[in-house]
Amino acid sequence: MPAARSRLSDYPFVIVRVGCQFCTRQGSYRLARLAAKYGPDIGLDALLDALATDCRWHRNPGERGPGKYDAKCGAYFPDLGLPVPPDLPPAMRQLRVVRGGMS
Repeated sequence: MPAARSRLSDYPFVIVRVGCQFCTRQGSYRLARLAAKYGPDIGLDALLDALATDCRWHRNPGERGPGKYDAKCGAYFPDLGLPVPPDLPPAMRQLRVVRGGMS
């Protein structure tokens, strides 16, 4: 995860989606509601830990981590690294910049 996006206030989209690399669990949250609940300065890693606490494979800080062959939580933010917002309405995806435009 890039250092520029290490806090919730730096998250680039309005909808925060969370997925799992190992199971079918997924969810989406409004950025404003997460900021109101956890604060805008929460780190994305800490937020991911807070959102995945009910995962049966999740480990709490200080708890022994999974071994090499043990199941582990695979929660992540699937939208980080995308060039366009995943919540952009389809009609707006067709827009383009016209050179010369209005003067």
